[in-house]
Amino acid sequence: MSARRVLVIAGVVAFALGLVAIVSPGLAALALDRVFVSVVGVVALLQALRVVQARRRRDLTRSRTPDPEALLTAPLPGGDLDEALGQFTESRRLSYRRTRAERGLRAAAIAVLTEYGNDSEHDAEARLERGTWTDDPYAAAFLGGPPPEPSIRARLRAAIGGRGGSRFERNARRTANAIVDQADLPSRSTARATDDARKRADRGPVIGSGESSFSFDAASRRAGVAVTNGADTTDGSNITDGADATDGTRGANGADGTNRIASRDPRSTGHWYGVSVVALVSIGVGALVEQSAVLLAGVVGVGFAAYTRSATPPNIDLSIDRTLDDERPAPGEEVEVTLTVANEGDRSCPDLRLVDGVPDTLAVAEGSPRLGTALRSGEETTLTYTVTARRGVHAFDSTLVIARDLTGSIERESVVETGTELRCLPRLRATAAPVPLRESATRYAGQVATSTGGEGVEFHATREHRPGDPMNRIDWRRRARTGEFATLEFREERAATVLVVIDTRESAYIAPGPETPHAVDRAVDATGRVFAALLDEGNRAGIAAFGPDPCWLAPDTGVDHRTRVRESLATDPAFASIPQRGAFRSRQWLRTLRRRLRTGTQVVFLSPLCDEYAATVARRLDAYGYPTTVISPDPTTDRTAEQRLTRLGRALRITDLRRAGVRVVDWPWDDSLDAALARFAERRPG
Repeated sequence: MSARRVLVIAGVVAFALGLVAIVSPGLAALALDRVFVSVVGVVALLQALRVVQARRRRDLTRSRTPDPEALLTAPLPGGDLDEALGQFTESRRLSYRRTRAERGLRAAAIAVLTEYGNDSEHDAEARLERGTWTDDPYAAAFLGGPPPEPSIRARLRAAIGGRGGSRFERNARRTANAIVDQADLPSRSTARATDDARKRADRGPVIGSGESSFSFDAASRRAGVAVTNGADTTDGSNITDGADATDGTRGANGADGTNRIASRDPRSTGHWYGVSVVALVSIGVGALVEQSAVLLAGVVGVGFAAYTRSATPPNIDLSIDRTLDDERPAPGEEVEVTLTVANEGDRSCPDLRLVDGVPDTLAVAEGSPRLGTALRSGEETTLTYTVTARRGVHAFDSTLVIARDLTGSIERESVVETGTELRCLPRLRATAAPVPLRESATRYAGQVATSTGGEGVEFHATREHRPGDPMNRIDWRRRARTGEFATLEFREERAATVLVVIDTRESAYIAPGPETPHAVDRAVDATGRVFAALLDEGNRAGIAAFGPDPCWLAPDTGVDHRTRVRESLATDPAFASIPQRGAFRSRQWLRTLRRRLRTGTQVVFLSPLCDEYAATVARRLDAYGYPTTVISPDPTTDRTAEQRLTRLGRALRITDLRRAGVRVVDWPWDDSLDAALARFAERRPG
């Protein structure tokens, strides 16, 4: 006989005896000694104390539901001082953080003074030693200048501990701000950045948890989902799956539309653990004071405790159907999701809680993917919410179902698989402004101006007249002026072969705020528009990913090629909205690219340029004979000293690339791609 059945029988017997004692005290009279009754009362009180102590040490074991509304956010560039200073020096190899900070800030100051202050490196070093490079005495002293005389306020702050970290950290950030001020970069609005940072604290996990600087753990967003199909649980409970389930589950998804349910064994929630204290205290006090009314209250408590322990485990026999009003929306469109839940079992579900598996990369725009209800046998209900479509293929996760009995003391947790997929392909809409290409071109006719004279529309030069030259090419003005014949030559226009390369390394998954797309998403969207513009102008174009997951589509033309590129931008793992883990061998990538590309193929490199290696790759590609143009979405902000340093490092890299002959289109985050390209064309006509 099980312990639960024994407790049920004992509770029923105790309840019956209590009723008999009230209705007919003479029938229940027992010749018990007063001492024995007192001992029973004391034992009951001691047991009540033991139960209270055990309840205090025990937590509720109810399942935690996930947070599907939380949107994944990308980290901000310039997350810490070491990362920001690593742009200017190899100081990370040093052991002491203080030494790394001092050398990094010194290298940053020299770079700014030589670039923006027209100083030589020797003069910049001298200004740092004299402390004349800034008006801030504390920043000047930090890099070697004479120490300032601290004010009384500064001494008091140092005595009581100050604010914002140690004095060294405050002076380091003060020095960083002074260095950035010397560059005189255009200011950004910090109000929105502050608001974004506040929102970030209230939103979902950041793409960047884990050991790696930019690693991502998909389970972080699904925190609380204790059941996974075929996985081991941490509390030793068992999971039944498919046909082996004992609670009426069905097989895997098939053509008949059935669901696959994986369930955990029922478990106690501990919600009523400790309720026996009421019974024990009542029995103990009633026995000591010889009050039958108090004793009766204890008997009722025993009956209730027995009832909660005899609860029947809830049965989950549900049918869930998920439908989308548009399975192939355009990016940015809202899609309505309807979830229909039906109880196909023969028993009611008095407490049913459900959380739908919204893909990690989709944001809930309206409604809620949660449902709490009770379902009778054969009854059904619906849940409706709206998500915002985003580029890519998004598979909905399993639906989490938690069913509890009427008392809430026992629950069963299950996941119901409902295969649903949302495909969102990017629009290949050409840019309004031309893509800035170099003069290198193929033998095919196109719209890229070359330095060779011939057929075209733009004047190139004049040459001596040759027999057979067309009449419309004769320079008649020169003939009228000098009496000599000359032939006009125009700048030839040829088709270019272009490879669009997207920086998809983990370090490129950064964004200026929690509710904005990261730089990789922005670059992929821009790639579709650049690719369409290149093909519309008669060029041959392809795409590639500069990251751990290889993607390569050789430059080509035609409708089929356009379709392949569109599919790749949406479905290839290399361009996913979540960074791909794995080792990335950049040197091997460069060697492979050189074997694939012909000399003269142009490269359009899309990268945020927030680390030095991205700029190094652009310079190497250009030096290898592939004329390179960089289109750089700018995710930097200037709210903190670290972020301002990151922004400064990016500005210096852009300057160095342009000085090396690499074209760079600086694309501010608040501007459209068309505006950035048009501004570049105005600055570099022709």
